[in-house]
Amino acid sequence: MNVLVPTAEALPAGWPLLQGLLLLVFPLHLLAMNGLLGTTAVVLLIRRRNRPLDRALAPRLTASLPILMALTINLGVASLLFSQTLYGQFFYPAAILMGRYWLAIIPLLMTAYAGLYMLDADLAVFRSRPLPALCLILALLLTVPFFFTNQQTTMLDLTHWRAYFSEDGGSLLNLKDPTVWPRYLHFMVAAMAVGGLFTALTGRRLGRRNPPLGAYAERIGLRLFSRMTLLQFGIGILFLWQLPQPVRWFILGGSLTGGLLLVAASGIALAMLACAAQRLPGLCTVLLVMQVFVMSGLREVVRHASLAGQLLPANMPVLWQNGALLLFATVLLAGVAVLVWLTRQAMRPPATAVISETESEDDRAMRL
Repeated sequence: MNVLVPTAEALPAGWPLLQGLLLLVFPLHLLAMNGLLGTTAVVLLIRRRNRPLDRALAPRLTASLPILMALTINLGVASLLFSQTLYGQFFYPAAILMGRYWLAIIPLLMTAYAGLYMLDADLAVFRSRPLPALCLILALLLTVPFFFTNQQTTMLDLTHWRAYFSEDGGSLLNLKDPTVWPRYLHFMVAAMAVGGLFTALTGRRLGRRNPPLGAYAERIGLRLFSRMTLLQFGIGILFLWQLPQPVRWFILGGSLTGGLLLVAASGIALAMLACAAQRLPGLCTVLLVMQVFVMSGLREVVRHASLAGQLLPANMPVLWQNGALLLFATVLLAGVAVLVWLTRQAMRPPATAVISETESEDDRAMRL
């Protein structure tokens, strides 16, 4: 055991239960987070082009961003709590080493959240200069996962912890770790793919009332989804190659679970490309959800392999807190039900619409 690793605290429930809950909520957080980041990037891209169809599509996508932000944060809190509980002896030292950046995450998220609401409200300052505002919001949203990537890699790189004795000001980033940038790019390219798929799904919904706009959104969304999914193959191989050799070989041959998950992820990615080529965004979505759950499982395999000899779940003390677990499960189920209902209400078109005798903005955009 590494002498720098603190003693594990008692778990409030058995490891398999907490691990299962983490593998349930973390993929949902990833889906929301990737949708938020990717869709924000798509809005920026289409606003830069400023074509009639782009001007008609941009506000539709912008309206969904505050909803995606709310889902990302709520699901992220649950994921973070389970990670802290299971890996606390590694999680907290890593957060302390980069404490200044870690504490900056909250104000960064609050600023981005406020910006998304103001952008959706079409305030005058944003209406006149939407591109700088979008660039700032996207930069903030890209900075937060970069800090998280550094924290997560520091958790697994115990040799980096020694730097604390020469620099204890809470400003240590794990930039020398060869896995930092491939891991970060792996998440960001995935976000662009999900943003493209979200755009395609939005286009499928818009196509019922505005076929030209819906077809355009679906076309550009699926094109982005396909390109980013193809790019993921290269980034995934780079990430796998940059892992420490014992971890890499554990995944490729030492672990049946890791090997099966890796094969499943590759197969699902190929199936998604085939569905995108056939313009089947609904089936792509089903496969994407499966892919995120598979990749989340593979992420846990990498964690356990990286902390082999240090992380000993079987030896961790357990003090069951049945009342707290029951309360958590009740609140979780109720919260998910409310979020689903709110999302459906927010995405539902108005029940009644007043048809103007003059051309609508979309009609003018179509004619132009």
